[in-house]
Amino acid sequence: MSLANSKQISAASLQPEVWTSSSNESLKLFITNAEQAVNFKPVFTYPIFGDAETIYGYKNLNIFLCFDHYTFKPFLNIKFSEKLDDPELVDIRATMEKYLPEDTVFKDEVAWVDSINEEKKANYKIPGTRVDSFQRAGIDYEIYKIDLGDTAGLELHKRLQILVLLYIEAGSFIDAKDELWDLYVLYEKPKVEDEEEGEEEPSIVGFTTAYNYWKYPGFEKFDKGEYEVRIKISQFIILPMYQGQGLGQSFYSHLYDYWLTQDHIKEIVVEDPNEGFDDMRDRADLKKVAAQADDEKMVARDIDQEWVDKTRKELKLEKRQFSRLLELILLYKVKHGGDVSKPDVRKFIKRRLYRKNKEGLEGLDEATRKDKLQTAYQALEEDYYRILGDVKLPLKRKSEAGGDDAKKPAKKKLKTQT
Repeated sequence: MSLANSKQISAASLQPEVWTSSSNESLKLFITNAEQAVNFKPVFTYPIFGDAETIYGYKNLNIFLCFDHYTFKPFLNIKFSEKLDDPELVDIRATMEKYLPEDTVFKDEVAWVDSINEEKKANYKIPGTRVDSFQRAGIDYEIYKIDLGDTAGLELHKRLQILVLLYIEAGSFIDAKDELWDLYVLYEKPKVEDEEEGEEEPSIVGFTTAYNYWKYPGFEKFDKGEYEVRIKISQFIILPMYQGQGLGQSFYSHLYDYWLTQDHIKEIVVEDPNEGFDDMRDRADLKKVAAQADDEKMVARDIDQEWVDKTRKELKLEKRQFSRLLELILLYKVKHGGDVSKPDVRKFIKRRLYRKNKEGLEGLDEATRKDKLQTAYQALEEDYYRILGDVKLPLKRKSEAGGDDAKKPAKKKLKTQT
């Protein structure tokens, strides 16, 4: 070891903070189009750089990872002012390349731009089939089911999948070669005035992956070669620059509507959702159930089980989720002076909580059991009111029903957490 290197390593050991970088801060993400580059930050980098989310041995480290807004072809460039001469340092390029497709362009930005233009000149098209579209705030959006069996579809998935590690806690790559996986991508269409100027490229807004679990359809359908599946949403991402606009709920709702039209899909479920997705899903599903709600059959004291089973199957909802939605609707009716009583709703919810925790509650004395149930109910009620927030559902109020109830003064609204 040279004297210079010895002094450098000695200095590094005395000032490790100078040579230590946060991988969350060092990784700079960009989405680029012909006009601009939009910067956004990762939420997690531990799947790539370890639990501490730090990189040692570099000064002023910046890792630039850029994507084209349409093809999502990536570009990687790594810059730093100084680097320790230590063979044990992490090779940042090699580490990043483990999670990026082989066609990633490294360091040469001009070559990256040229490669994107070449791909587009070769008539690049979205590698899939449009399954739905919608408009929000005057902007058009389209949902495509990507063909993962096609080379271009598989390549697009490889370009997108690193975002799973950066934005989903404990996220991991799927086996895209497994035919039971589906990939759906949400695109923002260009505005009409842009098309007139020759800019006709849509931009990727987000994506979701879903797995088709085989479900035995019964011997008659099985003998005829018919099949049924439970489709499970695994990963769901809206790019940060598009968040806060309600696009996640619109994407989910329209994708859900598409699945409702597919006869072979019998149930729609979600794998380990985080709180943010759970809230969005609850609010979207609430509107679907409320649209089919029958006030006469949604009475907490004696809810119509036949209607429950029929509606749940029509909406392809799992039992647990449908139970939550019923309870949310009943509390919504309490909050807005609907045709239910708070005590009846409380008893209805407690009965489900008791059934769910029966084994643990049966061994307790009556006073303790009641206390546990009340505590669980209060926590759930508070969370339900938080979810309801300012949600508006198409449900009747007492004053709209006519008769004697319409003459009674409206119930005082409950204070809720929003």
